[in-house]
Amino acid sequence: MQQEIEIPREVPVMTMNGTVLFPHAMMPLYIFEERYREMLRAVLAKDRVFAVAALNPRAEAAQGSETPHMVAGIGVIRACKTNEDGTSNLILQGLTRVVFEAITQEEPYRMARIRPITSEPGGSFDLIDTIADEIIDLIQLQIKFGATIPKEVVRFLQSVKEPEGVLDLAIHTLCTSGELKQTLLETRGILPRYNRFKAHLEETIAYLKVEQQMGDNLDDNTLGKN
Repeated sequence: MQQEIEIPREVPVMTMNGTVLFPHAMMPLYIFEERYREMLRAVLAKDRVFAVAALNPRAEAAQGSETPHMVAGIGVIRACKTNEDGTSNLILQGLTRVVFEAITQEEPYRMARIRPITSEPGGSFDLIDTIADEIIDLIQLQIKFGATIPKEVVRFLQSVKEPEGVLDLAIHTLCTSGELKQTLLETRGILPRYNRFKAHLEETIAYLKVEQQMGDNLDDNTLGKN
């Protein structure tokens, strides 16, 4: 899906609440804090790579130091525009999952030593090969029952060849729960990751069905009173 990029041994880390970066996904970011402006200048002058880590709320409550989850995504800057006020808008494309082996620097911005995480099948390859089609079917069911998902999302996912790529892009695009996203990012097995995400999609479809039925019943009741 993208050219090979060498994964550095250490990367800067941007920590944000509920924000999870998946491989291949495009994430728009607005850089305004001074520490991250400095980080951005450094990565643009080097390899354009940094990590996005979700804040760990359990550790944060205990430590109060913006403690990140130890599994994060790293990405490469694909586009960047610096504004007149010194802020920047950029597009970060996810490269791979990583685990933080150690935090090597806190000031002026956080740095971490990383190790890439390799996915495991977690089941038969025959089942993995069905993932993409099943995800598309479930998304189309969501749309049928009223979900506001642009058709471009479906078309784009249909153009992706690798089942895991479809899975991760769908999670990044459609999953609204930061906690679930983090859990899925940490799930190395492709099939277990899909099964957990599939359950989420099916729960959403069931909710949309109920909403639609309630709306239909309300319309019927209203018509009956006219």
